[in-house]
Formats: sequence, C-alpha cells, structure tokens
Amino acid sequence: MMCNNCKTDKYIIFDEERGQYICTNCGYVIEEDIIDQGPEWRAYNYQDRLERERTGSPLTFKVHDQGLSTKISGGRVKDKVKAIKLQRLHDKIRVSSKDKKLVTYLSMLNNEAAKIEVQEHVKETAAFILRKLVETGLAKRIDPYALIAAVLYYSCEVNGVPKYLQEIRNRYALSQSEFWNALSRIHYMSKETPKPKIKPVEYIPKIVEKLKLPSIVATKSAEMVEMMYSNGLTSGKGYLALSAATVYLVSTLMDSKKTQKEIADALNITEVTIRNRYKEIIKNFDIEVSL
Repeated sequence: MMCNNCKTDKYIIFDEERGQYICTNCGYVIEEDIIDQGPEWRAYNYQDRLERERTGSPLTFKVHDQGLSTKISGGRVKDKVKAIKLQRLHDKIRVSSKDKKLVTYLSMLNNEAAKIEVQEHVKETAAFILRKLVETGLAKRIDPYALIAAVLYYSCEVNGVPKYLQEIRNRYALSQSEFWNALSRIHYMSKETPKPKIKPVEYIPKIVEKLKLPSIVATKSAEMVEMMYSNGLTSGKGYLALSAATVYLVSTLMDSKKTQKEIADALNITEVTIRNRYKEIIKNFDIEVSL
C-alpha cells in the first residue's frame, strides 16, 4: 500500500478505532470504513477474554483430528449410566480404523517430547512430519521409537534447537543404521516438510556450559564458527564436532585448555572426530599452536 499524496509506503498506519489507513507523513487518509474482522467485544484482562470468547482451543497437529472433536459431558444428566455408555461409544467411534496407527504414534511422540522438554512449536513441527510419514506409508516396517527419535531430532534442527545426535540415539539405545534409516525416510519426503536451518554456532553455548569454560571462550568460538559458516567451510561437516573442535582450539589459545578426551567424553563423541576437525580448522585459518 502506498500513499497517493506523498508517494511513500514507510509511514502508513492502521487506525483501528476509526477503521482507516493513514499516512503519518502527510496526514492523507488512504482508505476508510474498513470492516473490523476482530470480535465485537472488548476484553480488559485475561479473565474477561476467557468469559467472552466463544471459540474452542486452536488447531493442533498433536491430536489425530487436530482438536476438532466433541466430548460428551457426564455432568447434570438424569441417567448417569446412559451418559457413561454414550461416552464409551463415542470414544470407540471417535478414532477410525485408518487413524489408529496415527493415534499410537502421536501418543508416543507427545510422551517422548515431554521427557526431553522441547518447546510447543517443536512438538507441532514433529507432529506434522510424523503425519506425513504415516500418510505416505513411510512409517511401515520400522522401529517406532527410532522413527520418533528421528522426527524429534529433525524437528529440533528445523526450529533451531541444538540437540546432540548422540544424546538422542543413546536415549533410545539406537544403532547408527537404525537411526539413519529413520532419518532417511524424513529426507525422502523433504519437499513436503520444513528444511533444517540450524547453524553450527548454536551448539557453542551448550558445549561451553558443559565444559565450564569462561564466557570469552564462547564468544571467540562463536565468531570463528560463524566465519567458517559464512565462507562455506562447514559444508559436509558434523556441526557438533566442528563446534567442539573450535572450542578446543580457542580454549587452548586462551590458556583455558580442555583435553580432547575431556571434550569427547562430555559430548559423547570420539577424539578422532574432534582431532580431524581441529586439523582442518588450523589448516584453513593458518594457525600455529604450540603446546
């Protein structure tokens, strides 16, 4: 939208009280008598809103019917036995035969997501991905817990929440082949699912916290990792190992050294991986470290 008078779109505001679009630069009324799409009531506090709202809870992917369901109440009825029978019958027919598998998977997902304490938006993304897997038949002939673990890990990556791959695998005692089989199914339908957007720098705070290193190490490590990421030097590398190697290098240069074994044990990765990433960083930045 652009002001017809001063030909700018930077200063346009919407006046909710008058239903007008106004340019604050010159005072020109661009459009008026706009219909208010909001509620016809006003709420001055949270209690007012609860009392006056006539809508139900928002839609959610965490439930098989997305929350669009009814519930038979058992209160204030004359025939209690009849009400209980109706409730049981309703619970049986509420889930169709084709949705039973989805209900089982979503129930497992909600339980496991609560255990690892992820945010609501991460659960919603995971539930959406899980729905797509069930709908396309990719959830067949695979360990359910391997699939749930892979979905949660992928959802964390999509939402920029750093979760260690080893942490997820060890929690469910999954072999590398089981986990990658499940993850490959998610990548197979990547056109229909959100793409991961996590950066290696997001692992730095958690690594530094685990190793109890000073904050200056985190700052300098983040700067170095961000520089590598922006120059394409992190392509094809495991972000956790790369971040760990950077923290090892910076802590050594700043005389707060942690050994490779200490870092590997804290993050449950191998010393060889850290050593390889460390050598690559030194080579790319032409750094000399005297120990």
